[in-house]
Amino acid sequence: MSKLSRREIILLLVLFVVVVFAAYYYFIYQPMLTRQADLRNDLTNIQTDFTEVLTKVNQIDSLEKQLADLKKERQERLDFEVRQPEEVLTALDFFARQNQIIISQYEKAKIADGYSFKLNLSGDYFQLLNFFRLIDNWDYRLVVENFTLQNYDSQLELDLNLFFYQPDSLVRFSQEIKG
Repeated sequence: MSKLSRREIILLLVLFVVVVFAAYYYFIYQPMLTRQADLRNDLTNIQTDFTEVLTKVNQIDSLEKQLADLKKERQERLDFEVRQPEEVLTALDFFARQNQIIISQYEKAKIADGYSFKLNLSGDYFQLLNFFRLIDNWDYRLVVENFTLQNYDSQLELDLNLFFYQPDSLVRFSQEIKG
């Protein structure tokens, strides 16, 4: 072996330093940068998840209120009553008196799945209109089947057929629930 010259030693030393720095860069520093970027992404994902969970936690009160409202609505839908035809007639009479409508005659008949009511009413246009609005906003199962309207001296006379729908199966179901 021959002795290396000073220039060769310096070149070998520089080469050794370059190899060490290249090895450090490729085997230590670059994987460290990749790991750091992955950790930053994980941190961003965790912060996003935390924000979403915090939003949901803040919504718990409103969601509980919505749930209570839905339970109340469900219970109201299940809490129905079987209505007697006399109740319907009493309410129709109340609506008529409230609007100064005169009921001159009525008939009640039991038919399949409900009751039929035939009424003879008289009043002015707005009184009858308000009467029908009250019927429309009423929670009973009442349907206008047929009507005839006649005009006599600024008074309207109305022959009205109403059907109160209450199937026998609903009556049996109600009796079973109530025991």
